[in-house]
Amino acid sequence: MKSIFALFWRICTFRSGPESIPANNVFFILVLAANALLNVVVQLVLGGPEESLLRALTLAVVSLAGTGGLIWFVMALMELSNRVPQTITAVFGVEVFMTTLTGILLYASESIGMTVARFVITLLTLWSLAVYGFIFHRAMNIHIGFGIAMALFVVIFSVAITQTALTP
Repeated sequence: MKSIFALFWRICTFRSGPESIPANNVFFILVLAANALLNVVVQLVLGGPEESLLRALTLAVVSLAGTGGLIWFVMALMELSNRVPQTITAVFGVEVFMTTLTGILLYASESIGMTVARFVITLLTLWSLAVYGFIFHRAMNIHIGFGIAMALFVVIFSVAITQTALTP
């Protein structure tokens, strides 16, 4: 477990890229499941009393499918389909790390102050965009600026897909 945390921490600190992720289907599924489970737990804990398990599960599945599908689509256009599993695993693993930190901050926002929590969450969001951009930069052999633009594209469209799917 410590080595898995260290692996994703090295990516978050720009010392390793997605090429360091094992190309293993079981590992991919475990990271995907951890991401989905964490998203559901955060939604249920922070979503308030009106949040249902079905809605939280739907949100997690649609978000993961949208993000994974967008990454696959762009990489397939660039003829880099062989790098998709490691790239998606890297993105979802980093997302587990960032979601955990964001969830802790939101949960503790009453004690540390909402203004401080929002500021730190904004910094975490910018950091995660930079990390995702770094992952895309390394996976697609593109300039880091294009990687960050790609990250922004994926995040915005993934949120749009998720919101569209959940709007009654």
